[in-house]
Amino acid sequence: MASLRHQKLSLISLTLILLTGTTSSPACRAQESSPPELVDQQFSDEYTKVTKAILLKSVELERFSLNYRLEHSSISNLQRLVFIGTQEAGAAGGLAFEVTGIEQFNRGRKRLLSFRKEPVDRGLCAAETTAIVAASGSAFALGVNALRALKARRHGFDARGANRYVESHLKEIDSLLAQREALVEAHSQNPAYARAKVEGRILRSMRSAFVNEYSTFRANTASAFTAQNLFFLQNIAYSTLSAVGAGLGRKALTEPKLNGPSNIVFTISGAMAMAAPLLCSAQLHAQRKFMLKKHRKKFGYSESDLAELSTQCKLLDSAGGNQGSLIPAMSSARRMGLYSDSTKRFVAELENEATTMDRLNKVALQTSIMGPAIGSLLMTQGILGTRGYYRFFPDRPRKQFDLSYKGAVCGTVGTSMALVGNAAWLLASLSYEHHLKKNHRLPAQLIRERLSHLDELEKTLQAL
Repeated sequence: MASLRHQKLSLISLTLILLTGTTSSPACRAQESSPPELVDQQFSDEYTKVTKAILLKSVELERFSLNYRLEHSSISNLQRLVFIGTQEAGAAGGLAFEVTGIEQFNRGRKRLLSFRKEPVDRGLCAAETTAIVAASGSAFALGVNALRALKARRHGFDARGANRYVESHLKEIDSLLAQREALVEAHSQNPAYARAKVEGRILRSMRSAFVNEYSTFRANTASAFTAQNLFFLQNIAYSTLSAVGAGLGRKALTEPKLNGPSNIVFTISGAMAMAAPLLCSAQLHAQRKFMLKKHRKKFGYSESDLAELSTQCKLLDSAGGNQGSLIPAMSSARRMGLYSDSTKRFVAELENEATTMDRLNKVALQTSIMGPAIGSLLMTQGILGTRGYYRFFPDRPRKQFDLSYKGAVCGTVGTSMALVGNAAWLLASLSYEHHLKKNHRLPAQLIRERLSHLDELEKTLQAL
């Protein structure tokens, strides 16, 4: 009989384990022997403690995500002005040579003896000097970006450090969420059980929303940063080649055999200028898409989690508020307001991020359209000059001058477009930033506003 009784008890224990997912701990045994009022109080205390811990960890994670974005959203006006100023100088020097070339090559194709070398030499000297200035401006911008990256690393906002921080906090949040779910399931008879389940799904959706936001910021920031650096490197390369081509062109005035190599270098430089914006745009979109996919797999979230958060908030609101409050210091209605407010802020921030990126991409698209056009015109000039030298020199010099004249016309159009395009890009960027600032939609403004909100929220949670 004793053995049979023992088997029955073991069966009951096993059933309890299967139903609750846990063994009969001291806390559970105390619950079995405690009055219902005391059991509810213990449940409420434990529920408050674990929910508070989850929310505080979530606040820390979101604060880090926002500070990460703030660290990388600042734009150096000095960097931008130096870069645009040097590019304008490069375009102006190139235009000076083109205008001089049109005049002198036009003379040469009509009457050989009317061609004068001195003005062309001065034009090429201006083009060579300003091309070096343009390359230096890109090198300066590249150096500023390198310093920003070092500063971000010191603050823990580099790629590796940021991901480590997010991963460690997610592990803690996931552990707390599992602890909370086990606690709720162990008290399935509590009147607030249904609301507690919905609230648990809200907390899980909020966890995903935090990661979604961080991943979006991270992908946008990293892809834009890489695209910038790639563009600066290519700009240094083709500006340097332009300077080399101009230098060879000057020597070709006294050593005609260098005329061909000079135009070949100009052709390569024009081709690089044509390809650079397209390569940068393709790299930006590809890297952003790759990083978002990688983060979804790494951190375990879905694009639909934000919509799920809104759905669960509505479900919690419709569940009614008269089923008992598990956190007396913060009523269900107040928690509902907190979750709904967080949802709105997530949506607003991500929509602002999408709008900002879309607008910046439109500005970049304009540059991507003009860049290939400008580069193709300069490449055409180099091709015409190369053909003129290798096809008609020295037997038909007037025909060579004719092709050089036509090439200079193409170059004049290209350098004029570059001169106007650089100024238009600067004005478009400044105008867009002014518009955002005026409407309090500048990323830095929204981030600081949310950081203030998080500080207030943290104080409320600490008082629980």
